[in-house]
Amino acid sequence: MTATAFPVELKVNVAGPVADALSLLVSNEGSKRRIWFLEDLTPGLGTPLPLFSAGVLLRLRSGKTDDSTVKLRPCRRTQLAPEWTHDFQRGNSFTYRVEADWTGARRSLAASAVQELGSGLIDSVTLEGADAGILFDGKQQEFLHECADLRVALAGLASLGPIEVRKWNDIEIGELSTNLERWTVGSLDFLEVSFRSPSGAAKQQLRLEGAIRAVGLSVDENPQSKTGRVLAELARIASQNGAEHETLETASKESQ
Repeated sequence: MTATAFPVELKVNVAGPVADALSLLVSNEGSKRRIWFLEDLTPGLGTPLPLFSAGVLLRLRSGKTDDSTVKLRPCRRTQLAPEWTHDFQRGNSFTYRVEADWTGARRSLAASAVQELGSGLIDSVTLEGADAGILFDGKQQEFLHECADLRVALAGLASLGPIEVRKWNDIEIGELSTNLERWTVGSLDFLEVSFRSPSGAAKQQLRLEGAIRAVGLSVDENPQSKTGRVLAELARIASQNGAEHETLETASKESQ
């Protein structure tokens, strides 16, 4: 399959106050989720987010159901081993998908292996410090090992989050049925509108952006990705919390 033959998920970030935009688009609070990302926060690295910089995203989601995702984005078609060049599903709990991901001028290929998780597993890692390897099954780890450009030891990763998420499905904007996601963390508040296009993606992207503007909203033209901005904010919060923890420990030792 050529790169242009993959289905395309079109995404638009809405500019301006999110609450104002939602008041125009939805009439309920949507479904609630929480998201974490796993990253390598080793001090002194030349790249502050080495996994993200290498196109590796390790994501955890909790809500009505919990799941973990290994995603490669941007992903080269040639880095995917033969088994991983097409969508497939294993049982009812594991799904693998390859699709193009377009946000404005950013156009990339994304490959994702998603595994449903049992209740409480995410808390055991994010709150209790358990080895993150328990969240990713053998097939996901095989995908990571065979296709990622970066070697990753799951046990050494730190969890960043949570991001508070609200999601709405099948929201009509113009004549398009779209999905909305609001991400809130620290000083950031994003509203993303997405639409899957099986064909004619370039025209559909213009339709989606036009439909958003037609209801009185603006398109966020920031060239940096939503995920990149969120990860940078999460890393900043983690660094700040770490510095405050060290200050408290030092003060405690000095008072003894």
